[in-house]
Amino acid sequence: MRKVAGLITGGTVALSLLASCGGGAGGGASGSDVLRGTLLAPDGKTPIAGATVYVPGASSVSGFSIASSGCEEPPEPYTVYTCTGPDGSFTLDVSLLSGTITLKFKKGSFQKTLTINLGFSAGSLGSVTLPSNPDQGAPRMAVVTGSYDRMEDILAKLGFGNLNPWGQLELGTETFDLYDGNYSLPDAEYRDFPEIFNDNDGDSKPDIYNYDIVFINCGSSYEDLLNDPEKVNILRDYVFSGGKLYVTDWSYDFVEQVFPEYIDFWGSDLTPETDPENMQEAQVGDAGISTNAEVLDSTLRDWLKVVSCVDSLGNPIDCIDPATERVHIEGFLGGWAVMNGAHTSKAGDVKFWVRGDVSWYGGSGVKPLTVTFKHGAGKVLYTSYHTEASYLSGAGLLPQERILQYLVFF
Repeated sequence: MRKVAGLITGGTVALSLLASCGGGAGGGASGSDVLRGTLLAPDGKTPIAGATVYVPGASSVSGFSIASSGCEEPPEPYTVYTCTGPDGSFTLDVSLLSGTITLKFKKGSFQKTLTINLGFSAGSLGSVTLPSNPDQGAPRMAVVTGSYDRMEDILAKLGFGNLNPWGQLELGTETFDLYDGNYSLPDAEYRDFPEIFNDNDGDSKPDIYNYDIVFINCGSSYEDLLNDPEKVNILRDYVFSGGKLYVTDWSYDFVEQVFPEYIDFWGSDLTPETDPENMQEAQVGDAGISTNAEVLDSTLRDWLKVVSCVDSLGNPIDCIDPATERVHIEGFLGGWAVMNGAHTSKAGDVKFWVRGDVSWYGGSGVKPLTVTFKHGAGKVLYTSYHTEASYLSGAGLLPQERILQYLVFF
């Protein structure tokens, strides 16, 4: 087996041959012809599954032996690419390359670039950690606080901030912008949610366009913003122009009122697909229920098998049941928003991630619980469940919180 050493200095990785004995076993690139590593979130622990790892170039080179599947094709011309596995690991064939190359990593809005000096051999990069700072390539993110969800804690547990002893974001350490959506943040330090629709930096555009991803937590106190057609149009154009909107539970009207043609939320069957239902009409879900939900995406399902989870008491548990491959979801709020499915005309743009057997006012059955859809160059995510506040779980994550964490990279 060949052994190699890697040296990382200023974003450059120099790989050199230390020893050699024997060769690889039949077919495919030998150990000296590949780059291996593991892509992790900024916390240095959470694996990034389904990421694209590639060498940009004018055109692809024939003869590479490692196939690519399970991730998006690179967004620019490339020489070769591969995908990270559920545990974040990757193997990239560089047998036809030499000298210094550029190696790029991309998953959703997250990316990283390394300069690799192959020298006389390829080898192991070890752990490659995505940056947490927008100045170093992390996406620009804004989080709107809510009364019943804390996506800011999910981001902090990914390494985009520090945690206090109870597993919550320590204010002031976040590498994203927090907006006060429920009168919970110090006025002197944080702006209110409506400010994101104003042009505070003088670039002739609302500030929302400064962000790659905007999270709107469940329980916003500013749903009246949706009564303003101008703000609805701003949200719609923000996504169409490439932004991503991540919305949870009771804040569903930031999806329904802005993008009514995609998701069939609970409501009147007589309402045209392109018209929104009345606000809050879909909030008919029963309180306190739980479900063992089906995970519909195979990469997410496999990823849940390799990460760790805790229950609400902080005890270690499997994130996904190894026998049934289902995920336990709990803590539904009374009046959680119920989805029926995708509207027919947009079914091809909608992806369902999780569905489960649930109940609502006057009925029960299997309903989608997590969904994404494309709108123009951007995407929208909506989930009917949310994080579960528990001081006992600390820095750990419940299974449903792991799903929400995975989908930060949608």
